[in-house]
Amino acid sequence: PTSPQLSAAEKLALLRVEMSKHEVDALIIPSDDPHLSEYVAPCFERRAFVSEFTGSAGTAVVTKDEAFVWTDSRYWLQAERELDLELWQVKQ
Repeated sequence: PTSPQLSAAEKLALLRVEMSKHEVDALIIPSDDPHLSEYVAPCFERRAFVSEFTGSAGTAVVTKDEAFVWTDSRYWLQAERELDLELWQVKQ
């Protein structure tokens, strides 16, 4: 059996629980992998997993109270469509 998919709100809440446990005030979640590959393997798609923004360029920052995604102008509309804007702010 597969486990149920978590909502964007659930993922963000669980991430914040872990951040609190480890006394992390802010977490930067990049799009790249350790090798700075142009195309990353699914196992390195951390930013897309937590934010649900699937554009190939962007960085997420999560704090206790806020969550942001920075991306360039190619992805602004896509980010606004894919992100839950009640949870995430798109930074330009």
